[in-house]
Amino acid sequence: MFGHKFKDEHFSFGKNVVQVNNGSFGSVPTTVLQKYKEAIDLDHEFSDRYLLTELPGVIKNAAAQVAEFVNSDANNIVFTLNATTSVNTVLRSYPFAKGDKIAMFDIAYGACANTIRFLSNRQGIEVVTIELKLPLEDDEIVEKFEATLKEEKPKLALFDVIVSMPGVRLPFERLIEVCRKYNVLSLVDGAHAIGIIPLDLKKWRPDFFLSNLHKWLYVPKGCSFLYVDPKHHRNIHTFPVSHSYLDDEEVLSEELERTRLVDRFAFYGTFSYAGIDCIPAALEFRKTVCGGEEKINGYCFELAKDAANHIAKQWNTSVLENAKGTISTTMSNVEVPINDQVLQFLKNDKKNIVKLRKTIDPIMLKEYSTLLPSIFHNGKLWVRFSAQVYNELSDYEYASDTFLKLLGENEARILSL
Repeated sequence: MFGHKFKDEHFSFGKNVVQVNNGSFGSVPTTVLQKYKEAIDLDHEFSDRYLLTELPGVIKNAAAQVAEFVNSDANNIVFTLNATTSVNTVLRSYPFAKGDKIAMFDIAYGACANTIRFLSNRQGIEVVTIELKLPLEDDEIVEKFEATLKEEKPKLALFDVIVSMPGVRLPFERLIEVCRKYNVLSLVDGAHAIGIIPLDLKKWRPDFFLSNLHKWLYVPKGCSFLYVDPKHHRNIHTFPVSHSYLDDEEVLSEELERTRLVDRFAFYGTFSYAGIDCIPAALEFRKTVCGGEEKINGYCFELAKDAANHIAKQWNTSVLENAKGTISTTMSNVEVPINDQVLQFLKNDKKNIVKLRKTIDPIMLKEYSTLLPSIFHNGKLWVRFSAQVYNELSDYEYASDTFLKLLGENEARILSL
Protein backbone atom coordinates (compact mmCIF):
# COMPACT_ATOMS: atom_id res chain seq x y z
CA MET A 1 0.00 0.00 0.00
CA PHE A 2 2.99 2.31 0.49
CA GLY A 3 5.49 3.71 -2.01
CA HIS A 4 5.16 6.21 -4.84
CA LYS A 5 1.42 5.77 -5.30
CA PHE A 6 0.93 6.48 -1.61
CA LYS A 7 3.17 9.53 -1.97
CA ASP A 8 1.10 10.91 -4.83
CA GLU A 9 -2.11 10.37 -2.88
CA HIS A 10 -1.07 11.67 0.52
CA PHE A 11 1.95 13.99 0.26
CA SER A 12 2.60 17.31 -1.50
CA PHE A 13 6.21 17.20 -2.61
CA GLY A 14 7.33 19.45 -5.44
CA LYS A 15 7.64 18.16 -8.96
CA ASN A 16 10.62 15.80 -9.46
CA VAL A 17 11.57 15.87 -5.76
CA VAL A 18 13.16 12.60 -4.61
CA GLN A 19 13.07 12.82 -0.82
CA VAL A 20 15.42 10.33 0.84
CA ASN A 21 16.37 12.59 3.74
CA ASN A 22 13.29 12.58 5.96
CA GLY A 23 15.58 12.41 8.98
CA SER A 24 16.56 16.06 8.68
CA PHE A 25 13.27 17.94 8.55
CA GLY A 26 10.47 15.39 8.33
CA SER A 27 7.51 15.13 5.96
CA VAL A 28 3.88 16.14 6.40
CA PRO A 29 0.87 14.41 4.81
CA THR A 30 -1.45 16.67 2.84
CA THR A 31 -4.36 16.29 5.26
CA VAL A 32 -2.17 17.24 8.22
CA LEU A 33 -0.74 20.15 6.26
CA GLN A 34 -4.29 21.35 5.64
CA LYS A 35 -5.00 21.20 9.37
CA TYR A 36 -1.83 23.22 9.93
CA LYS A 37 -3.00 25.92 7.54
CA GLU A 38 -6.41 25.99 9.22
CA ALA A 39 -4.78 26.44 12.63
CA ILE A 40 -2.69 29.33 11.31
CA ASP A 41 -5.79 30.92 9.80
CA LEU A 42 -7.70 30.49 13.06
CA ASP A 43 -4.89 32.20 14.94
CA HIS A 44 -4.69 35.12 12.54
CA GLU A 45 -8.46 35.60 12.33
CA PHE A 46 -8.45 36.73 15.97
CA SER A 47 -5.21 35.96 17.81
CA ASP A 48 -6.50 37.19 21.16
CA ARG A 49 -9.31 34.66 21.17
CA TYR A 50 -7.23 31.79 19.79
CA LEU A 51 -4.18 32.22 22.02
CA LEU A 52 -6.01 33.17 25.21
CA THR A 53 -9.11 30.99 25.14
CA GLU A 54 -8.65 28.16 22.62
CA LEU A 55 -4.95 27.34 22.82
CA PRO A 56 -5.00 25.96 26.40
CA GLY A 57 -7.47 23.27 25.32
CA VAL A 58 -5.45 22.53 22.18
CA ILE A 59 -2.28 21.99 24.22
CA LYS A 60 -4.01 19.90 26.87
CA ASN A 61 -5.56 17.61 24.27
CA ALA A 62 -2.31 17.24 22.32
CA ALA A 63 -0.32 16.52 25.49
CA ALA A 64 -2.81 13.86 26.53
CA GLN A 65 -2.48 12.11 23.16
CA VAL A 66 1.31 12.28 23.16
CA ALA A 67 1.39 11.03 26.76
CA GLU A 68 -0.71 8.01 25.79
CA PHE A 69 1.52 7.38 22.77
CA VAL A 70 4.72 7.35 24.87
CA ASN A 71 3.16 5.86 28.04
CA SER A 72 3.55 8.80 30.39
CA ASP A 73 1.45 10.97 32.66
CA ALA A 74 0.35 14.05 30.72
CA ASN A 75 1.57 16.31 33.53
CA ASN A 76 5.13 15.26 32.63
CA ILE A 77 4.80 16.29 28.96
CA VAL A 78 5.40 19.81 27.59
CA PHE A 79 6.04 21.16 24.11
CA THR A 80 8.97 23.10 22.66
CA LEU A 81 9.97 24.14 19.14
CA ASN A 82 12.54 21.40 18.54
CA ALA A 83 14.84 18.89 20.20
CA THR A 84 17.68 21.39 20.54
CA THR A 85 15.37 23.74 22.42
CA SER A 86 14.32 20.86 24.67
CA VAL A 87 17.95 20.06 25.45
CA ASN A 88 18.65 23.72 26.17
CA THR A 89 15.55 23.87 28.36
CA VAL A 90 16.98 21.17 30.60
CA LEU A 91 20.65 22.14 30.54
CA ARG A 92 20.06 25.87 30.95
CA SER A 93 17.55 25.29 33.78
CA TYR A 94 19.16 22.64 35.92
CA PRO A 95 21.07 24.07 38.92
CA PHE A 96 24.53 22.78 38.07
CA ALA A 97 27.42 23.82 40.26
CA LYS A 98 30.88 24.78 39.06
CA GLY A 99 32.90 21.62 38.59
CA ASP A 100 29.92 19.39 37.88
CA LYS A 101 30.58 17.02 34.99
CA ILE A 102 28.39 16.25 31.98
CA ALA A 103 29.16 13.13 29.94
CA MET A 104 28.32 12.73 26.26
CA PHE A 105 29.39 10.66 23.27
CA ASP A 106 31.59 12.26 20.63
CA ILE A 107 28.84 11.59 18.07
CA ALA A 108 26.26 13.65 19.98
CA TYR A 109 24.26 16.09 17.85
CA GLY A 110 26.41 19.17 17.27
CA ALA A 111 23.92 21.71 18.60
CA CYS A 112 23.52 19.77 21.85
CA ALA A 113 27.26 19.28 22.22
CA ASN A 114 27.71 23.02 21.74
CA THR A 115 25.21 23.72 24.51
CA ILE A 116 27.33 21.66 26.87
CA ARG A 117 30.45 23.49 25.72
CA PHE A 118 28.62 26.76 26.39
CA LEU A 119 27.94 25.63 29.95
CA SER A 120 31.59 24.72 30.28
CA ASN A 121 32.67 28.21 29.24
CA ARG A 122 30.05 30.11 31.24
CA GLN A 123 29.47 28.00 34.35
CA GLY A 124 32.60 25.92 34.73
CA ILE A 125 30.94 22.62 33.85
CA GLU A 126 33.45 19.90 32.99
CA VAL A 127 32.82 18.01 29.75
CA VAL A 128 33.49 14.28 29.63
CA THR A 129 33.52 12.93 26.07
CA ILE A 130 33.18 9.22 25.29
CA GLU A 131 34.58 8.18 21.91
CA LEU A 132 32.64 5.72 19.78
CA LYS A 133 34.12 4.27 16.60
CA LEU A 134 31.19 2.61 14.90
CA PRO A 135 30.09 -0.04 14.24
CA LEU A 136 30.11 -1.40 17.79
CA GLU A 137 28.02 -4.03 19.52
CA ASP A 138 25.54 -2.78 22.11
CA ASP A 139 27.52 -4.46 24.89
CA GLU A 140 30.65 -2.56 23.89
CA ILE A 141 28.82 0.78 23.97
CA VAL A 142 27.31 0.04 27.38
CA GLU A 143 30.67 -1.07 28.76
CA LYS A 144 32.42 2.12 27.61
CA PHE A 145 29.57 4.21 29.00
CA GLU A 146 29.51 2.47 32.37
CA ALA A 147 33.28 2.63 32.75
CA THR A 148 33.17 6.38 32.16
CA LEU A 149 30.35 6.98 34.64
CA LYS A 150 32.06 4.84 37.25
CA GLU A 151 35.37 6.69 36.89
CA GLU A 152 34.27 10.28 36.16
CA LYS A 153 31.10 10.43 38.29
CA PRO A 154 29.28 13.00 36.12
CA LYS A 155 26.19 14.83 37.31
CA LEU A 156 24.37 14.22 34.02
CA ALA A 157 24.80 12.16 30.87
CA LEU A 158 23.43 13.15 27.47
CA PHE A 159 22.93 10.41 24.89
CA ASP A 160 20.82 9.68 21.82
CA VAL A 161 18.15 7.15 21.05
CA ILE A 162 19.18 7.33 17.40
CA VAL A 163 22.23 9.39 16.51
CA SER A 164 21.75 11.97 13.77
CA MET A 165 24.97 11.35 11.82
CA PRO A 166 25.72 8.58 11.28
CA GLY A 167 22.12 7.48 11.76
CA VAL A 168 22.55 4.64 14.25
CA ARG A 169 20.51 3.39 17.19
CA LEU A 170 22.13 3.31 20.62
CA PRO A 171 21.11 0.91 23.44
CA PHE A 172 19.56 3.88 25.23
CA GLU A 173 17.32 1.73 27.46
CA ARG A 174 20.39 0.13 29.01
CA LEU A 175 22.20 3.47 29.23
CA ILE A 176 19.30 4.84 31.28
CA GLU A 177 19.70 1.91 33.67
CA VAL A 178 23.43 2.56 33.97
CA CYS A 179 22.72 6.19 34.82
CA ARG A 180 20.32 5.12 37.56
CA LYS A 181 22.88 2.64 38.91
CA TYR A 182 25.49 5.39 39.35
CA ASN A 183 23.06 8.15 40.39
CA VAL A 184 23.65 10.11 37.19
CA LEU A 185 20.88 12.17 35.61
CA SER A 186 19.82 10.83 32.20
CA LEU A 187 19.05 13.34 29.44
CA VAL A 188 17.90 11.25 26.48
CA ASP A 189 17.97 12.95 23.08
CA GLY A 190 15.27 11.09 21.22
CA ALA A 191 15.08 13.59 18.36
CA HIS A 192 14.57 10.66 15.97
CA ALA A 193 12.70 8.40 18.40
CA ILE A 194 8.96 8.98 18.25
CA GLY A 195 7.49 7.48 15.11
CA ILE A 196 10.34 4.96 14.78
CA ILE A 197 10.65 3.21 18.14
CA PRO A 198 7.75 2.33 20.48
CA LEU A 199 8.28 4.51 23.55
CA ASP A 200 7.57 3.48 27.15
CA LEU A 201 8.63 6.22 29.53
CA LYS A 202 6.95 4.68 32.56
CA LYS A 203 9.03 1.56 32.03
CA TRP A 204 12.35 3.27 31.28
CA ARG A 205 12.03 6.13 33.80
CA PRO A 206 14.61 8.55 32.39
CA ASP A 207 15.10 11.86 34.15
CA PHE A 208 14.56 13.77 30.91
CA PHE A 209 13.48 12.58 27.46
CA LEU A 210 12.73 14.56 24.34
CA SER A 211 11.73 13.91 20.75
CA ASN A 212 10.85 15.87 17.65
CA LEU A 213 7.28 15.34 16.55
CA HIS A 214 8.10 16.89 13.17
CA LYS A 215 10.74 14.37 12.08
CA TRP A 216 9.02 10.99 11.95
CA LEU A 217 5.50 11.53 13.34
CA TYR A 218 4.17 13.65 10.43
CA VAL A 219 3.66 16.81 12.51
CA PRO A 220 4.64 20.14 10.88
CA LYS A 221 7.83 21.76 12.15
CA GLY A 222 8.81 22.91 14.65
CA CYS A 223 7.26 20.79 17.33
CA SER A 224 8.99 18.72 19.99
CA PHE A 225 7.89 17.18 23.26
CA LEU A 226 9.90 17.20 26.47
CA TYR A 227 9.32 14.68 29.25
CA VAL A 228 10.44 15.66 32.75
CA ASP A 229 10.35 13.25 35.67
CA PRO A 230 8.14 14.68 38.45
CA LYS A 231 11.06 14.98 40.84
CA HIS A 232 12.58 17.60 38.52
CA HIS A 233 9.48 19.69 37.81
CA ARG A 234 10.63 22.48 40.15
CA ASN A 235 14.03 22.77 38.48
CA ILE A 236 13.00 22.98 34.84
CA HIS A 237 11.91 26.31 33.38
CA THR A 238 10.83 27.55 29.98
CA PHE A 239 13.44 28.57 27.45
CA PRO A 240 13.33 31.50 27.26
CA VAL A 241 12.33 32.27 30.84
CA SER A 242 9.00 34.07 30.58
CA HIS A 243 6.01 35.42 32.52
CA SER A 244 5.19 31.99 33.91
CA TYR A 245 8.48 31.69 35.82
CA LEU A 246 8.35 30.32 39.36
CA ASP A 247 11.39 30.07 41.59
CA ASP A 248 12.45 26.52 42.38
CA GLU A 249 11.65 27.01 46.06
CA GLU A 250 8.23 28.61 45.62
CA VAL A 251 5.63 26.43 47.32
CA LEU A 252 2.29 25.73 45.63
CA SER A 253 -0.83 23.92 46.75
CA GLU A 254 -0.85 20.17 46.24
CA GLU A 255 -3.20 20.53 43.28
CA LEU A 256 -1.11 23.22 41.56
CA GLU A 257 2.10 21.34 42.29
CA ARG A 258 0.86 18.44 40.15
CA THR A 259 0.51 20.76 37.16
CA ARG A 260 3.48 22.97 38.01
CA LEU A 261 5.45 21.98 34.90
CA VAL A 262 2.65 22.08 32.33
CA ASP A 263 1.32 25.38 33.69
CA ARG A 264 4.73 26.98 33.20
CA PHE A 265 4.93 25.78 29.58
CA ALA A 266 1.31 26.46 28.57
CA PHE A 267 2.21 29.83 27.05
CA TYR A 268 5.69 31.31 27.24
CA GLY A 269 6.01 33.46 24.16
CA THR A 270 4.35 34.74 21.02
CA PHE A 271 5.00 32.25 18.23
CA SER A 272 2.92 29.86 16.16
CA TYR A 273 1.45 26.95 18.09
CA ALA A 274 -0.11 25.51 14.93
CA GLY A 275 2.15 22.45 14.94
CA ILE A 276 0.80 21.40 18.34
CA ASP A 277 -2.72 21.78 16.96
CA CYS A 278 -1.84 19.18 14.28
CA ILE A 279 -0.69 16.40 16.61
CA PRO A 280 -4.10 14.67 16.79
CA ALA A 281 -4.45 14.81 12.99
CA ALA A 282 -0.97 13.31 12.50
CA LEU A 283 -1.68 10.47 14.93
CA GLU A 284 -5.02 9.82 13.25
CA PHE A 285 -3.34 9.67 9.82
CA ARG A 286 -0.85 7.11 11.09
CA LYS A 287 -3.62 5.00 12.58
CA THR A 288 -6.37 5.27 9.98
CA VAL A 289 -4.63 5.87 6.65
CA CYS A 290 -1.34 4.06 7.28
CA GLY A 291 -2.79 1.23 9.33
CA GLY A 292 -0.82 1.82 12.52
CA GLU A 293 2.72 1.88 13.83
CA GLU A 294 3.62 -1.72 13.00
CA LYS A 295 2.72 -1.31 9.34
CA ILE A 296 4.55 2.01 9.03
CA ASN A 297 7.75 0.81 10.62
CA GLY A 298 7.57 -2.65 9.12
CA TYR A 299 7.74 -1.04 5.69
CA CYS A 300 10.31 1.62 6.58
CA PHE A 301 12.71 -0.64 8.47
CA GLU A 302 12.69 -3.19 5.66
CA LEU A 303 13.14 -0.56 2.95
CA ALA A 304 16.03 1.11 4.78
CA LYS A 305 17.75 -2.26 5.09
CA ASP A 306 17.10 -3.29 1.49
CA ALA A 307 18.22 0.08 0.11
CA ALA A 308 21.45 0.02 2.10
CA ASN A 309 22.31 -3.53 1.08
CA HIS A 310 21.43 -2.84 -2.55
CA ILE A 311 23.56 0.30 -2.86
CA ALA A 312 26.45 -1.19 -0.89
CA LYS A 313 26.45 -4.11 -3.33
CA GLN A 314 26.40 -1.75 -6.30
CA TRP A 315 29.24 0.29 -4.82
CA ASN A 316 31.13 -2.78 -3.57
CA THR A 317 31.33 -1.19 -0.11
CA SER A 318 29.72 -1.83 3.29
CA VAL A 319 26.68 -1.02 5.40
CA LEU A 320 27.28 0.52 8.82
CA GLU A 321 25.89 -2.28 10.98
CA ASN A 322 27.09 -4.50 13.83
CA ALA A 323 27.08 -8.29 13.95
CA LYS A 324 23.73 -8.47 15.76
CA GLY A 325 22.06 -5.95 13.46
CA THR A 326 20.92 -3.61 16.22
CA ILE A 327 22.00 -0.17 15.03
CA SER A 328 20.01 0.34 11.82
CA THR A 329 16.41 1.60 11.95
CA THR A 330 14.44 3.54 9.36
CA MET A 331 17.79 5.21 8.74
CA SER A 332 20.74 3.29 7.32
CA ASN A 333 24.27 4.26 6.35
CA VAL A 334 26.29 3.14 3.35
CA GLU A 335 30.03 3.51 2.78
CA VAL A 336 30.90 5.64 -0.25
CA PRO A 337 33.68 4.36 -2.54
CA ILE A 338 36.45 6.97 -2.60
CA ASN A 339 40.03 7.03 -3.85
CA ASP A 340 43.13 7.53 -1.72
CA GLN A 341 43.30 11.26 -2.44
CA VAL A 342 39.79 11.95 -1.17
CA LEU A 343 40.35 9.65 1.79
CA GLN A 344 43.52 11.50 2.78
CA PHE A 345 41.77 14.84 2.31
CA LEU A 346 39.04 13.81 4.73
CA LYS A 347 41.56 12.42 7.21
CA ASN A 348 43.69 15.57 7.18
CA ASP A 349 41.11 17.79 8.86
CA LYS A 350 37.75 16.93 10.41
CA LYS A 351 36.36 20.13 8.88
CA ASN A 352 37.03 18.88 5.36
CA ILE A 353 33.78 16.89 5.30
CA VAL A 354 32.03 20.26 5.59
CA LYS A 355 33.91 21.47 2.50
CA LEU A 356 32.83 18.36 0.63
CA ARG A 357 29.19 18.81 1.64
CA LYS A 358 29.17 22.51 0.83
CA THR A 359 30.34 21.61 -2.66
CA ILE A 360 28.04 18.69 -3.41
CA ASP A 361 24.87 19.38 -1.41
CA PRO A 362 23.81 22.61 -3.15
CA ILE A 363 24.13 20.97 -6.57
CA MET A 364 22.11 17.95 -5.46
CA LEU A 365 19.40 20.21 -4.08
CA LYS A 366 19.18 22.77 -6.88
CA GLU A 367 19.82 20.65 -9.95
CA TYR A 368 18.70 17.16 -8.92
CA SER A 369 16.02 17.81 -6.27
CA THR A 370 17.40 15.30 -3.80
CA LEU A 371 19.93 15.10 -0.96
CA LEU A 372 22.06 12.48 0.74
CA PRO A 373 23.71 13.80 3.91
CA SER A 374 27.27 12.56 4.31
CA ILE A 375 29.69 12.16 7.19
CA PHE A 376 33.28 10.99 7.63
CA HIS A 377 33.39 8.54 10.52
CA ASN A 378 35.96 5.97 11.61
CA GLY A 379 38.05 6.38 8.48
CA LYS A 380 35.21 6.07 5.96
CA LEU A 381 32.84 8.36 4.08
CA TRP A 382 29.19 7.47 4.68
CA VAL A 383 25.85 8.62 3.30
CA ARG A 384 22.66 8.31 5.30
CA PHE A 385 19.39 6.97 3.86
CA SER A 386 16.02 7.75 5.45
CA ALA A 387 13.10 5.47 4.61
CA GLN A 388 9.52 6.69 4.72
CA VAL A 389 6.19 5.32 3.58
CA TYR A 390 6.40 7.25 0.30
CA ASN A 391 9.79 5.83 -0.73
CA GLU A 392 10.76 2.98 -3.04
CA LEU A 393 14.12 1.41 -3.86
CA SER A 394 14.50 3.48 -7.02
CA ASP A 395 14.68 6.66 -4.91
CA TYR A 396 17.93 5.50 -3.33
CA GLU A 397 19.35 4.40 -6.66
CA TYR A 398 18.74 7.87 -8.06
CA ALA A 399 20.12 9.71 -5.02
CA SER A 400 23.21 7.50 -4.66
CA ASP A 401 24.00 7.65 -8.39
CA THR A 402 23.70 11.43 -8.22
CA PHE A 403 25.95 11.69 -5.17
CA LEU A 404 28.68 9.52 -6.68
CA LYS A 405 28.48 11.34 -10.00
CA LEU A 406 28.84 14.77 -8.36
CA LEU A 407 31.65 13.57 -6.12
CA GLY A 408 33.60 12.48 -9.19
CA GLU A 409 32.85 15.60 -11.21
CA ASN A 410 33.81 17.92 -8.35
CA GLU A 411 36.74 15.99 -6.89
CA ALA A 412 39.43 18.40 -8.10
CA ARG A 413 37.50 21.38 -6.78
CA ILE A 414 36.97 19.72 -3.40
CA LEU A 415 40.62 18.74 -3.02
CA SER A 416 41.71 22.31 -3.78
CA LEU A 417 39.68 23.80 -0.93
